[in-house]
Amino acid sequence: MFQGGGGGGDFIPPKPKIAKEDIAACALNIIRRNGIGALTAKAVAAEMKCSTQPIFWYYSGMKELKEDVYKEAIALFDAGLKVRIEGVSPYKSIGLNYIRFAAEEKECFKWLFMSGNSNDRDILSSHAEIPYVLDVLEKTENITGEQARTIFEEMWMLVHGIATMIATETAQFSEDKIQQMLTDVYRGLITNLSLARKK
Repeated sequence: MFQGGGGGGDFIPPKPKIAKEDIAACALNIIRRNGIGALTAKAVAAEMKCSTQPIFWYYSGMKELKEDVYKEAIALFDAGLKVRIEGVSPYKSIGLNYIRFAAEEKECFKWLFMSGNSNDRDILSSHAEIPYVLDVLEKTENITGEQARTIFEEMWMLVHGIATMIATETAQFSEDKIQQMLTDVYRGLITNLSLARKK
């Protein structure tokens, strides 16, 4: 064992001055700018102007770091999803915010919702935001139970499709056009559900 200069105890290496949360924040910024493929220990170290040693002090490997970064990315998404848009219903705000996230955070969106390696998330069955969306439908649209679930799933397919096209830059839509599409599909679903109840 290495001995201390005058104490005779075991040598304990000094803890890194860089905080764990700073490493995760830096890694998330790399993904936001350049995509998940750009995230390496060397890239994080270069951005933080340090060696890779502090990274592997806290993390056993890049997989563990990505798990922390994933939580940070989801927190970023969650915060944006719940922003209320003036002059827009709370439920429509959710859809518009989802699409806005895809437009403003293209690389992050692709990693979270378009990657086969995105922690095997199945948004239609296990997405953390489902209870929030269903609660908004119940409280502001008076829609509950299976009808709320049906509207969530079918509206999400539209919203996710628009967001994906925007994130991959395969299509462009004006805000007015997006709002009109969401309104048209939502009204169609409500009409179909009302007719189904009358049968």
